Amino acid sequence: MKKHYLSTALVSAALLSSAMSVSVSADVESQIKHREATMEAIGGHFSSVFATLKSPEALGDENQFHAESIARLARIAVERFPEGSGDGETDALPAIWEKPEEFKKAMDAFVTKADAFAVASKSGDLKSFAGAAKELGGTCKGCHDDFKD
Repeated sequence: MKKHYLSTALVSAALLSSAMSVSVSADVESQIKHREATMEAIGGHFSSVFATLKSPEALGDENQFHAESIARLARIAVERFPEGSGDGETDALPAIWEKPEEFKKAMDAFVTKADAFAVASKSGDLKSFAGAAKELGGTCKGCHDDFKD
């Protein structure tokens, strides 16, 4: 009788462990997909702005919308790299989790420049807006150079 309970307990523990493993894996996959979608959305907004920067009407409501959207998404992006979310199929380099202080510094710069970009979008000054876009793009490139495959 004791063997039956012991074997039932072992089977139950194995099944629970297996289910938890699948759950963690699915969670990591979801985190990676959310992170990638957030970054793609940022890229889409940025591409829309750059497509119109050379025209005098570049500071219209649409570009202000794009700039403000980037600033909001930047705050979401910062939270999309939790510990363990580099274990799946991702272009995020292990350096993100191996050098968390450097990565945080890069992401903080990204958020700061995204906020400045949103402010510049309201200024009506194309030169200021273009300069803020260039600075923001520099933070993207720097982070991608160091933390993305």
